[in-house]
Formats: sequence, structure tokens, C-alpha cells
Amino acid sequence: MKKFRLNIDGKEVFGIPGQTILEVARENDVFIPTLCFDERTKIYGACGLCVVECEGMPKLLKACATEISPNMIIKTNTKRVVESRKTNLELLLSNHVGDCRPPCALACPAGTDCQGYVGLIANGEYEKALELVKDKIPLPAAIGRVCPHPCEEKCRRSLVDEPISIANLKRFVADRDLKGGNSYIPDIKADTNKSVAIIGGGPMGLSSAYFLRQKGHDVTIIESMPRLGGMLRYGIPEYRLPKAVLDEEIKLIESMGVKMITNTKVGVDVSFEKIRREYDAVLLGIGAWVSTGVRCKGEDSQGVIGGIDFLRKVVRNEEIDLGENVAIVGGGNTAMDACRTAVRLGAKKVYNIYRRTIKEMPADEMEIREAQEEGVRFENLTNPIGIIPGEDGRVSKIELQVMKLGEPDERGRRRPVPVEGQTKVLDVDTVIIAIGQQVDSKLFDGIEKTRKNSLVYDPETYMTATKGVFACGDCGNDKVSIAVESIADARKAADSINAYLYGKELKYKKPYVHERHDLTEDSFEDRERKYRPQLKEHSPKERKEHFLEITEGLTEEQAKDEARRCLECGCQKFHECKLIDYANIYKVEPERFEGEKVILPIEDSHPYILRDMNKCILCGLCVRTCDEVMGVGALGLVTRGFDTQVQPALGLGLEETSCISCGQCVSICPTGALQEKTNLKKNVPLEKETTITTCSYCSVGCKIELKTYGNLLIKSEPHKEGHVNEGLICGRGKWAFDSAIDDDRLKKPHMRVDGQLQECKYRDALTIIAKKVEVIKSKYGNDSVALSISDRYTNEEAYAIKKLADLLEVKTLCFNHRESGLNKVLGVNASPNSMDELLATDVILAIGFKPENNPILGIKLKKAAKNGTKLLFVNPSEYKISNYGFDAKTVYTSNEVSKIKEIAKALIDMGKTSDVEGFGPFKASLENIEVSDEIREIAEIYANAKKAMIVFQQNMVTTDVASLIGEIAMLSGHIGSPRDGILQVKPKCNSQGLIDLGVTDGREALKGVKGLLCFGEDPDVDLSSLEFLMVSDTHMTKTAMGADVVLPATSFASTFGTFTNTERRLQRVNPAMKENVEVPNWKIPTILSKIYEKDFGFTCINDIRLELNDVNELYREGNVEQLLGGVLKPLQPKFVYIPDGLMVTPLKSTDNLMNKINEEIFKGLI
Repeated sequence: MKKFRLNIDGKEVFGIPGQTILEVARENDVFIPTLCFDERTKIYGACGLCVVECEGMPKLLKACATEISPNMIIKTNTKRVVESRKTNLELLLSNHVGDCRPPCALACPAGTDCQGYVGLIANGEYEKALELVKDKIPLPAAIGRVCPHPCEEKCRRSLVDEPISIANLKRFVADRDLKGGNSYIPDIKADTNKSVAIIGGGPMGLSSAYFLRQKGHDVTIIESMPRLGGMLRYGIPEYRLPKAVLDEEIKLIESMGVKMITNTKVGVDVSFEKIRREYDAVLLGIGAWVSTGVRCKGEDSQGVIGGIDFLRKVVRNEEIDLGENVAIVGGGNTAMDACRTAVRLGAKKVYNIYRRTIKEMPADEMEIREAQEEGVRFENLTNPIGIIPGEDGRVSKIELQVMKLGEPDERGRRRPVPVEGQTKVLDVDTVIIAIGQQVDSKLFDGIEKTRKNSLVYDPETYMTATKGVFACGDCGNDKVSIAVESIADARKAADSINAYLYGKELKYKKPYVHERHDLTEDSFEDRERKYRPQLKEHSPKERKEHFLEITEGLTEEQAKDEARRCLECGCQKFHECKLIDYANIYKVEPERFEGEKVILPIEDSHPYILRDMNKCILCGLCVRTCDEVMGVGALGLVTRGFDTQVQPALGLGLEETSCISCGQCVSICPTGALQEKTNLKKNVPLEKETTITTCSYCSVGCKIELKTYGNLLIKSEPHKEGHVNEGLICGRGKWAFDSAIDDDRLKKPHMRVDGQLQECKYRDALTIIAKKVEVIKSKYGNDSVALSISDRYTNEEAYAIKKLADLLEVKTLCFNHRESGLNKVLGVNASPNSMDELLATDVILAIGFKPENNPILGIKLKKAAKNGTKLLFVNPSEYKISNYGFDAKTVYTSNEVSKIKEIAKALIDMGKTSDVEGFGPFKASLENIEVSDEIREIAEIYANAKKAMIVFQQNMVTTDVASLIGEIAMLSGHIGSPRDGILQVKPKCNSQGLIDLGVTDGREALKGVKGLLCFGEDPDVDLSSLEFLMVSDTHMTKTAMGADVVLPATSFASTFGTFTNTERRLQRVNPAMKENVEVPNWKIPTILSKIYEKDFGFTCINDIRLELNDVNELYREGNVEQLLGGVLKPLQPKFVYIPDGLMVTPLKSTDNLMNKINEEIFKGLI
């Protein structure tokens, strides 16, 4: 084949004529961004991101739309290209309305995913919530108690009622983890043989040690105080943060392998230079421990103490002579802590002195309120101008200047100014000054310092001017921070140190996210008001008498309820959004193009799909996929210019259009304009794990990706590399992936007692089953007992159940099996041909075909038509072919077998004959059949084709019609070779697997059965003659409600094994989560075998897999993802008499989950 040589970014590559630049680039791993490209749709080129430069051409070229030519020299990342992409992105974002991240997460200095862990708590995923918190905050139990929670200040729930109690929810999962006995420890990488010394064991030092240790480095904390914790230990009272809680969290960090050296002051006990020599990097986190004075006369008097010094003395149980009257100067949390501690130490009068009003105090509102409740006297709008000592030199009075609020300062706060001539004097025994702290850095002579004596470091790399020495937290750049800000610095500094240890430089840059600021109380007027839970706490009178923790924290029920108040502000697709990824790659500045924005209403009338056109970039992917790929055309681009929108046709709601709820539009959307509605208690935008598995519904066998976070099953997406579905799934695979794990599923076994089903123990239920089976067998014989196996069960599960039936020498059946018509005439009970053969045959004849049963097969038929295949349909008139854009000849007839006999008669009239057994009587039986012109034309097209295939759905057409199809194929000669034969479409994901395992009988085998063990089926049959019925299923089905024993079943989402699809392709099923079911499907027959003293020896499902490999060569591990047996030729061909009757009689599925989703998606059409 002729190839063109071209050069992309200096790399010599080859391409085939007709390929685009983008296709060749992707084949050679060259990155070119796109937002509107999908290989399954026609080129659109709307986003303009894929532009490249081509030598000799003045204009930039769209890589997706430009075919290659010989000797092209292409550059994909020049300054001109980058600027063009940046501009296009900025234009797209200039009209974008939405929050990439929620305001709470953006307000958190540590960047904690508040919405994420709140949502996980709402869904009961406490362990995963804790892991998400500790990804950014290593001390969540401590921080959950003391953080001033800027996240809550920005919480939009306050526009409805009150902010979410985000800090208390953090505390809830952290406390739960500490009490659980098996606390979470993050994974630690292999040792790097690189060492880091951290000087200072406060929140910053502990946190940076936590992050650096995860990366495999040897970390040592050197602390001057007797114990680690810094301000969390020595600056925060016990009633706010019990030190036992802090000790537990420090112990966890130590258990990671962090070395902790206490009572060691650098510059006194060990030299700074020695530390620098012995470690590969040093991080300074010495904090700010020197209290700042008020610079007034007398502040050096006895009885004047700094706020931090006072609190530290209390923690260390040092003697403090407070006296009866204490004044605390300052308006922050340290001042409040000092006030409330003085109350607890017995002071009779405690004054708080602050130069602004109580509204301007920076302390947490709760701290102020509780201080007032405890009797602290607030002297607002006053400022110390003198501290007056008594005769003994100890403070006796404090003189205060009365203040008033003047003009706002540079931060918008009204500046306090003195009221001339107005002062006041208070009698006091102690003055505590809590207006701030400074850094004591005199022992670090080699490090550059600021005018205020704090350390200087690069705010992007956190490195000081001294190579290998880093600093952050309160000790540097004159920064005053709360604990969570120090922890935020620790994360960034740890990343920078890690890069330095590998010879690189990492500069922190705040990532771009899109925010909205237009929401008001009116935006949420439809929300029900629901307030925060009341926490159990000590009364003010009790609090004054002790240092016990004030509040007990949230209960589990309170935590769930509180988390469910979240408004879900952040975009659900943030972690999958290509737009935000590209925005950060190209460092966008969209504000330069921003103008007036039109806010569009969010459309949520569709049962599965939410449409937010404020986030739409008009890439057209959803419209083109719906039309060109699915053949539905439910969406379109309406109006023109700046008013263009993606809308359903004729202004209808999406649910009112021809939409088949396949969800392809959602899967293909590169932004959050189209989103899934989930069954979660609270939607959670999380970076999900992906498990590739096989859909458990129809027999096509689509590969899907189940997206999970922990044990939370979030959504399903088509797997682009799936051999059968090639990146497509239908509505069942998209939306019904979690139907087996919803709230009303069975979790406990039940037994019938006094006519009512009651919960029981597994042991009792299984014992009853075993005994009842033996009683019925002895009374009526072996054939009186049957085990029915659902064709949604894996081969491994079915094998274990079949083995139990063989052990008991009883029947097996599947109610979902319809007797095989092909087996009667061809001697094969499987599809002779595969689905891929449809794409290369000349003619396809579909009989009694319903596309909704197998939508992806319908797409294959459409694709075959595009390839030039002639499509022919013969259907009863009540089964219309629609929604898939077929270019086909369709004949609608009455629902009679005789209409298919007309095809056979037409073939005989054309001279077709056969020497196969039974042909003579068969031919004679058709003598009186009159062939219509339409059917004759169909027969002639089919018969005259070089290659032709018939497609039928086994549980749609009758057994007689299936036999007749086999006879038509034999008569025409279109059988037994590639692309020439029959595709028999089975009803379920593993219908063929059961056949290959020997479970061939259907409901006809129920005759004479008195005892039935029904695994996973809900058959629409009369079971009243049974004397004993056991049902194992995911839900309390109609059949289960009439059972004597009911056992919970597990779903495909938690199962390892294989399905065999309709074309006999062995497909892997992988578990994505664990279900809350004690005994999984495979284990039920295994336990019963032990009760019968014939232990199968299966300890896990892989044991079954290994045995199955040995006893059935079709199911050997090497055959996974392969077709089993290839094209099937007739083994025992014969013609049989076909009586008159119906052509199509749909057999209702015995899978409760299948019926449930069919009713939801297809509104009863199936």
C-alpha cells in the first residue's frame, strides 16, 4: 500500500493517503487537543483546538479536517499554535457559566475536596471519605475541631438556611477512623534512600512529614518541645482539642516510619550546619512562638504575659498566678482561648479588650458566643494605652482609650480611631496580650530574614536562598496563618522538596477553575429549609468548671442527614472535563473576552439525563453522535449566531422525542453540559476508578467501564476498545448497571414461618433447603426436584449450581430458554455465525426483529448498510423498525408462520432444492402457499446474493420459525461458511453459556417437579403445584414472595468470571465493588455440597474457574475474549414439518432486573 512520508515535530512518520493529520499524529503518540472530534462521526472542526502549523502554508490547519500530503512538515506546538489554542479556549470559556469546583473547596486553604467527602458521607462511604480528607489534611480529627472553617463561610447552603457543618463532618469520619481499631494509613512508596529533616513538629512539620514519607523518603522531625503538635498542642486548650486525639493522629504518622526527636533545640542541642550535612534536604517549620506586645507604657510589668505563653504554661501544668481579675487584649481565637481558659482557672472577672466592635472580631463566632455564655466581659472599642503596676511592681490597672470606627482601611475594615478625651480604667491582676506572634529565628544565622525577623523563602518553590533548605508555615515571609493554611503549605513544600531530591524544580501555580458569582437567595427559593443538627454539649455552667471537650460531635444519623443538605455546587464532570484540562495546559485568561452572559435554565425532565446548556461549547458531538452513530436524531442545533443552542427537536422535552435513553450524548460530552442522573444519595464529583467488565443484560456482550470510588458504584461508560460494541452501549448498560444494589435489594435470608417470610440465619435457611430436597426426592423420585439457573449468572456460578444438580441427580433448566429451532434442523444449539460477519456480508435478512431488544446490534446493522450491505426486514406489522436510521427494505405482514413459509416457497419456485433428509415432505407442505410480490422480491434478493445472513432473536420468534429459518438457509445454500449463514440472537448475557454447560431445558422441564431451587429467575409461570420453593435473587420478586426460603443474590458488578455471548465469544466479567451480601451466588451450592457431605472444595470463584478449565475445553482461560468454535456447519441437517402458527411470540425475560429497566427505558415496548 502506498504511504506518504511526513514530519511531525521533528519525527519522521508515515501515513496512508486519505488519513488526516490528526489520525497520523495519534498513531504516532503526538498530542493534539480536540473537543469536537470523534472518529465515529463526520468531521466538524468547530472547536478549533486541533490547529497545527505546516511549513509553506500561511494559515494554520485544522488537523482533524486536513488530509495529509507527501513530505508535509508539521509543527503542533509553536508559539503561534499555542496562542491560537489559548484564544479559542478563552472564547469558549468567556460564555461558560458554572462552577468547576464548589466554593467550599476553593475556600479551603488546603484545597480539600469538601464536596467530595461530604458526598461520600451522605452515601455512607465513611472510610473513603476519610481517605479523601487525608489526601490533603493528615490531622483531620484535630483540624475538624479547631479549624475556623473558611469553607463554611463560602458554603452556598447559607443562601437557603445555614452552611453545611463541613468541619464537624470532617471530625466525624476522623473520629470514627480513630475509634475503629484499624485506622487508615496511606500507601508508602519504596524507599528512595533520600533523607529529609524537618525542624519543628507543629501541624506544618507533621503534615510535610506525612506527605514526604508517602513518597518513600526517610523523614525525621526535630522538635524543641517535649511533645509534638506545636500550636495544636500548646496553643489550643484541651476543651477545644483533647490532646489524646492529637496524640492518636501523631502516632499514626509515626507508624508510617517517620522518626520523631523531641526536646532538641536546633542551634543549642544540635547545630543547624550538622543537620544540613546529614540530610539531603531540610524544611524549617519553627512557627511563630514569640508573643507580640501592644507597645504601651507598663507592658513589661509583672503579671503581663503573652497569649501563647499563657496557653503553653496551662498545657504544661506550670504554675500561673492569675488573681481574680484578668484582661485579655485581642480579638482572635487565641484571645478567646485565653479568656475562656482564664474562666476555667477560676478568675472572677475576665475582660476582653478589642479596639473594634464585636462584629469585626476575627475570632470564630461560636468562640465569641461561648465566651459570652461563660461570663467573659467584652470591652469593645477600647485599646490599651497604659498598664499601671501596683506598689509590688505587679500590674494593678489597665488604662483604655475609647475608640470609634472611622473610614475603611485597605482591606475594607473600618479603621478604629481614638475618641478624644475619653478613657477608662479597669482593675486587673493579670494582663494577657494576644494580638499576634513573631518568629524566633536568631539561631538560623545563614538564612535570609525579613524586616520582622521571619525567614525568607520563594513562595513558588518554598526554598530559601540557601540551597536545599526550605521553609513554610508561620515562620516565613511574615506570614500569619491558621493551622489548615500551614498544612496547605506543607503539601506544596513536600512536592517541591520531592522534586528537588530528584534534581528538578517545581513551582506551585494556582490552577485555573471557572467560578460563578451570580447566585443569590432567589436562586434556591425552591429548596426546603433544613437546619444543622444540634450537637450535644456541656452547659456554660458545666464548662466553666472543667477542661472537658465541649461538644460530642455528630452521630452517624446526624452526619448522613447533614451531608445530604449539600447543594452539589461543583461540576459533576470536573475530573473528566477536557475543557478544564486544556484550560490549564494553555494557561487561559478568559476574562479578557468576557461580556454579558445569558443564564439558561437547567433541564432535568429526562429520567436519566440532566442538560445544563450554560456549560455547552457547541462542539456538536452530542448532536452528531445521536444522529450519525445512533440514527435517532433527538438533538439538534437551533437558531444561529450567538443564540445557537443544542435542543431537542420542536422545543420538546428530551423525554418527549425519539430519544432511546442510550446515554451516548452524555458519554461523549467533553464538558459538564450533559450529565448523568445517578441513584446515589448525593452526587459526588470524584476521580473514579475504572473496572472493565461485560454488560449483564442482552446477549450482545458489550464491554463497559464501571466507574467506582471505593465501594460506591457511580456510573457506567462504554469501553472504547470493546470488540463487540466499539465504544457504544444502550440504555440498559448505561443506566441499569446499579439496579442490583439499590436500596430495596435483598441483604438477608428469609424463611416462611406461620405463612410469613421472616429474616433468618443462613445456616438455618440452607439446612432447610437440603432437608426439603431430600424429602421430596424420596417421596416422588429424582425428577421431582429441579434447579433453575438464570442466564444472567456467570459460567462459573452456573457451573457450581449445575454441579450441585448433578450431585443430587436432579433436573436443571432455565425458564428463559426457548426450545432451539435451529437445533431441530441443523443439529447445533448455537449461533452459526458471528456479529462482525454482518459488516462484510452482501445481504442481511432480519425476521421478527425488534431493535430495542439489542440496540447495539441495531447499530451494527446500520453500519453494515453504510458499508453497502442490503438490509431486508420481514416483521409483523405491530413490530415497527424505527429509531436507527436503517436504509432497508421492510415488509410488514400479519403475525403468521405462513409469511415466512412464503420465503421458502419462493426459493423452491426459483429452483432451489436439497438432498437433505426430509426435504420432500417439507416441499410438499408448502404446495398451497401463495407468495406475495413483496416476499418474492425479498426471497430473490436473499437467494441471489453472493453472501447472505439471516438474523433473528430466539425469544422473539417461535421455535417453529427458528427451524424454518434454518431450513431457508439450507435451501438457499447460505449456511456454514463465513459471512454466509445465520446470526441467532440469544436473550441474555449468558444464555449460550448455560447451553454449553449442559443446561438446555426450558420451562417445559417443570412437568412433574415438586421441589424447585430457583437461582436468579422470576418466571411468569404457575408454580402452585410445588411443595417447596427456594428463590435466590437480588430483590424480593413476585416469585420470591411466594417462596418458602429466599436467599440474597449478588450481581455482576461484584462478580469475577465469564459470560458467553450470543456469538459464542467468551467474555470476562470483573468485580467493581463488594456487595453487602454474606454468601455470594457461587457459595450457595458450595455450602449445600458440604451439607450433603460431598464438599466441592471451592474456596473462591477462581477454584471453580480452574475446574471449569479442566472439564470443559471451551472455557479454558486462553479462550477468554475469543470466539468458541468458529463458523458452525450443520451437524445433523434435516428438514422438518412446520405447522401453522404465530411468527412472533415474545418470551418475557425471567430476569427481574431486565424487566425493570425495560419498563423504565422502553416504557413497556419490550
